[in-house]
Amino acid sequence: MKSAFLTAAILLSAAALTGSAQAQGTVRGAERGVEDGNRAAGPVGGVVGGAVGAATGTVGGVLGVDPEPRRERIERREERTTIRERRDR
Repeated sequence: MKSAFLTAAILLSAAALTGSAQAQGTVRGAERGVEDGNRAAGPVGGVVGGAVGAATGTVGGVLGVDPEPRRERIERREERTTIRERRDR
């Protein structure tokens, strides 16, 4: 009896944690969609951007996609060339 209760509690808590992650993706996606859409196309763009952002955020939350891309530091060696004027004597 105790093991069945414990198993049910673990499964229920795992499902609750997954739902909160999906909700965060939805809200953040909608907020970003509204900001970007409003900036690009005014109020109509804000409405459309909010709907698309919410859908994208929900899918990203379900799949576990990171909201921001990871940035790696890339060091490049720049070769500087100088051009000298040649003077004929």
